[in-house]
Amino acid sequence: HPLPYIRCILVLVAYLHTKHHLSFRACALLLQALNFVFRTIPGKLLGNQEMPRTLVTVFSQLGLSDKFKIYPICYLCNRIFTESDGFSLCPTCKVDLYRSQSRRLFNRLFAVDVLGDNDDDSDSDGGDDFGYRSNRTAHLVQPIQLLSDALRDLLTRPGMVDAVNAWKRRPIVAGELKSIHDANVWKTIQGPDGTSFFFGRGARDEIRLGLSLSLDWFGKKTSSYGPSHSSGALSFCVQNFENEIR
Repeated sequence: HPLPYIRCILVLVAYLHTKHHLSFRACALLLQALNFVFRTIPGKLLGNQEMPRTLVTVFSQLGLSDKFKIYPICYLCNRIFTESDGFSLCPTCKVDLYRSQSRRLFNRLFAVDVLGDNDDDSDSDGGDDFGYRSNRTAHLVQPIQLLSDALRDLLTRPGMVDAVNAWKRRPIVAGELKSIHDANVWKTIQGPDGTSFFFGRGARDEIRLGLSLSLDWFGKKTSSYGPSHSSGALSFCVQNFENEIR
């Protein structure tokens, strides 16, 4: 946005959401209220530029979008569904994947789209707009980023290819374990051809990545935005990096 005070407001709204978990709807209501105030004050404080009305638009203008795709899942069997599946019911459990639709209070009272329900940039607490576009809100969703997509994005960044190969130039001192690259697993793990994956034939001229899988589990949090169940995040780590950037 060209106006500096509007940019400050956008940063504030994004901060309130990411740091203090202000909901999508609450952020949209705040933006709508400020937009109304600025338009009613004499002096054209907004000029000829529209002020963002939804959190998704704020994220887009600030370049804060993530790389995850959001998929609805069955809250009984945890089956993941894609947009192309076209299911509204879980075929196994016979339960609805999506919440019933209802017009929001402000829409009914004022007959206007206060929270951006009919806007292309509409958002929801379920986060459907991040990768899985749908006006429906799922009972339960799963954010996923494919490992292949993450690695493609990583290796296209400037300097990353050199960084994942930097371990090959590290001096190895016998008897000293300062990194995973000094341990026996890194030296002896085999590739498809039965030779050392990191030190076998062709290893010096290829990018060979060592990935570790981590699971972080969180207990349920009793709040207006917390789930009613515990949750976990699966993540991969590229062990080729030096300790300080891994």
